[in-house]
This record gives sequence, C-alpha cells and structure tokens, in this order.
Amino acid sequence: MNISDMVFDMELAGVDAEHIAGIVELCKNKGFSSEMVDEELIKLGYPKIFTIEYDDYDEYNSFDDEDYYSMEKFSHKRQLRD
Repeated sequence: MNISDMVFDMELAGVDAEHIAGIVELCKNKGFSSEMVDEELIKLGYPKIFTIEYDDYDEYNSFDDEDYYSMEKFSHKRQLRD
C-alpha cells in the first residue's frame, strides 16, 4: 500500500489531518503494518480502517435453508406436447 493510498483511506474515514501526519511519520520510521496503524487509530479514538475482524461477521454469514424458497427449474430444451 502506498502512503497516498493510506492517507486517502484515512481521509475518507474522517481522521484529522494532524493525526494523519503523525501516522505517516510513524510508518516512514517503522514501515507500514495495518495492525500497527489500526492500533494507533484506536489510541486516537478512531475505528479500525485497515484490518477486518472476520469473527464479527459470523452472524451475517450464517443462514438457514428455510430462509430461501425452492424453485422449479425450467428445462432448457423445447418439449413438444400433445
């Protein structure tokens, strides 16, 4: 990820310019790590931007077969009937 991409993502998330500048300097010194940047954002009071917690999405990924209706498939061939 480029620095400009990282800055753009943080600007879209509403991070203040002074906080962005501090995080960019930190990345220039230590290198980019999405976990490190998200930890810094959390320290500053912002939500995570660069990492995804997949465990939080378990409730959305589970579904029951009862939620879907069954459909009768139509034959793709023409059938002649009397």
